[in-house]
Amino acid sequence: MLKTILDCLAFLTIIPIKTQESLTEREMGKFPACYPMVGLILGFILFILARLLGWANIPVGTSAILLVMALAVLTRGFHLDGLADTADALLSHRSLERKLEILKDSHLGTFGVLAILADLWLKASLLSALAANNLFPAHLLVLFPIWGRLTASVVAVTSKPVGTGRGLGYNMVAYSGRQELFLACLYSIALSGVFGLKAFLCALMAILVGYLLAKLWKATLGGVTGDLLGASVELGELASLFLFVALN
Repeated sequence: MLKTILDCLAFLTIIPIKTQESLTEREMGKFPACYPMVGLILGFILFILARLLGWANIPVGTSAILLVMALAVLTRGFHLDGLADTADALLSHRSLERKLEILKDSHLGTFGVLAILADLWLKASLLSALAANNLFPAHLLVLFPIWGRLTASVVAVTSKPVGTGRGLGYNMVAYSGRQELFLACLYSIALSGVFGLKAFLCALMAILVGYLLAKLWKATLGGVTGDLLGASVELGELASLFLFVALN
């Protein structure tokens, strides 16, 4: 399992981990089980960065922006790119075939830009709202990247791949199954439950959002691509942060 986590971490982040150059379809199909563990590692990095920013007396609003940007950089902007492409496709009011083409297009449209800006602004605002004495809740920084990736795990396992090509997300959707979903939920709920009822409820929210997004992606696009998995991460993080703020 450790090898799969390291492979997934190397694939989804900029963290320099030496892994085998090529992975089999089944090996990539195990990745959804490891998404939350990747989120845990990213969360610890955010926690350390937040403490350094607090030690340097950086204002809370600025720190929140830097934390959100750091998360985007650590993940190579994969998920933001997926969110932008998803927004461009869904809001284009074109045929299904054209929407799928837009998803594959590397160019960024107006709706994509707006989606990225809204996502970054909302996350920074929500984090700022929870800060006290120039510090962010330590467990929240560790947990919210887990919740977003749990949402993507649910989407990957409960969906089917769509499109003519085999993009980065194809194998993770086509070759994942109930075992991967069980492990992702187990890790996330166990880690969240340690920090109390609010965190536990946010993990449940992430699962619910995943099921709803899977239905939305199927209804609007016929299935899931790598871009839609990335969008699911971002939307799962936002939904869980909103709930966490509402519960405080």
